[in-house]
Amino acid sequence: MSVVSQNLQAEPALAGKHVLVVGGTSGIGRAAAEKALAAGASVTVASRDPQRADGTFSAPVRTEHVDISDTASVEALFNRVGAFDHLVLSAGPGAMGSVRDLSSADARPFMDIKFWGYYDAVRAASGAIAQDGSITMVGGGASRKHAPGRPVMAAVNAALEAFGKANALDLAPIRVNVIAPGLVDTPAYSGMPEEMRQGMYAGYGNAVPAGRVGKAEDVASAALFLMTNTFVTGTVIDVDGGVHVS
Repeated sequence: MSVVSQNLQAEPALAGKHVLVVGGTSGIGRAAAEKALAAGASVTVASRDPQRADGTFSAPVRTEHVDISDTASVEALFNRVGAFDHLVLSAGPGAMGSVRDLSSADARPFMDIKFWGYYDAVRAASGAIAQDGSITMVGGGASRKHAPGRPVMAAVNAALEAFGKANALDLAPIRVNVIAPGLVDTPAYSGMPEEMRQGMYAGYGNAVPAGRVGKAEDVASAALFLMTNTFVTGTVIDVDGGVHVS
């Protein structure tokens, strides 16, 4: 049999695997779910509004409700899901405003959702995930590429990166990694006026070596890589168009 024939007959990379994507009904999470489906996995997507998944994926998915800011809701999700192989966490808004603008009371909910919510999810997952599985957390490039008005985003995402590296040791052989995206065109910015949003995207594209704003699929491709490469753990992958060298 030729090498070409062997490749054509190879099983999809995630065949027989169960992937859980929290925040999987829109944006980066949805794109990660689609990549997992294309790679042969069975997929469960969880979000505050799971009905957004109805009939919109390329293949059937299981849908679950979860409020990532509520520990009991997170624990109940993992109890319902049971055993699985890979977890992708892609939930939580960004917090804009300087320390002068945001009181601790205003800033705390962002940490509650994106850090403590992920913490609860990783804790709950640790007893159910396959020992040869993986946990991928979507953070953000604001952790190390600083800009005005983003101290809370910087702090939350930096905390996630440290949390991921530490858990790669504590939870081994389960692999734990973090993706740090740059600016990505997702529904998270749909509330902005169109002209302002396009101007923001154009400005970013002009500033980075890649010459464009990111797409959800760019980040999802990194998530698929982290699910399938069994020699990668404890790392942070920048998917940002080169913003750190611009």
